[in-house]
Amino acid sequence: MFEDLNWRGAIRRAAFAALLYLLFIYILGVAYPDTFGAGGMSSAIVVALVFFFFYTILFAFTDRSKRRRLSRMKAESKGKKPGAKNAGASDPAASGDEEVGTAELRGRQNPNTSRRKTARRRRR
Repeated sequence: MFEDLNWRGAIRRAAFAALLYLLFIYILGVAYPDTFGAGGMSSAIVVALVFFFFYTILFAFTDRSKRRRLSRMKAESKGKKPGAKNAGASDPAASGDEEVGTAELRGRQNPNTSRRKTARRRRR
């Protein structure tokens, strides 16, 4: 459950969120001293610490799910199944199906090629 978590990135994001919260409370304390006055900053630090721990866990799990989702999408775009590494190598029928699927994707232009250069080469 706690494997593959990026704690360093999560701590950075949570610290930024807690500092942003403290800055917001400080600005409101200066702008409206009657409402967010004298005792507001000490209780705000306690609340910021609670937010920090909560946000650290939340950001770590969110980042992990985002990375897993992106890897799944990359695998699907390449035509592989997310759980199978070499399923096509052992099953000849599956490799034939994959070729049919890639044939549908043919005909798209490669954005890394220059059409002008190829046209110039053909004219010479």
